[in-house]
Amino acid sequence: MRNACSTAILRILVGITCILIGVSACSKKETLLLRTAEYRTWEKTTPDILDYPIPGHEDKYRRIFISPEGYTPGITAKGGRTYYSFPAGTQIIKEILDPSWNGTDPPLMLTGMVKKPEDPRARGGWLWIVYVPKTGKEMVITEEFCITCHANANEPHPYGDKNRKNEFRDYVFFPPSVDSGPVKQDSSY
Repeated sequence: MRNACSTAILRILVGITCILIGVSACSKKETLLLRTAEYRTWEKTTPDILDYPIPGHEDKYRRIFISPEGYTPGITAKGGRTYYSFPAGTQIIKEILDPSWNGTDPPLMLTGMVKKPEDPRARGGWLWIVYVPKTGKEMVITEEFCITCHANANEPHPYGDKNRKNEFRDYVFFPPSVDSGPVKQDSSY
């Protein structure tokens, strides 16, 4: 009788433990790579809302923010060409906005670059990430789509300042120090 009772109690405790482990696993929040809670306090890489169509973003508007780690990328010259190198940990977050954006609507999504060259999912030293604010989910893009387009930033291209000097910009179309560093934040969004 005593063994049967002990066995029953043990089964109950094992069952409760399994339930608690399952509940704690379900409630565990996934750690995001993008620092979405703070990016709007960062400087912008360009003062303008980008409102012209580009491959990958179609006719959506874009605003680009860069984390403090990337405010002053390493810049070197080699063979007459300038090379930018953003430090590990740099984040660039691009808000994707509806063309009818009124200045207060939340972004449709965020696309991001996280400089993490040691990560096996990195392409060109960057993780390429899509974050959907409505769901709170992010996805690392491991296909070549993002980097294929951003490789164009490393040579003359038709966007922004057009990179007429043929600088290697570490896959960033609007590096903050091309002219005078990152753009100081204003209070309007």
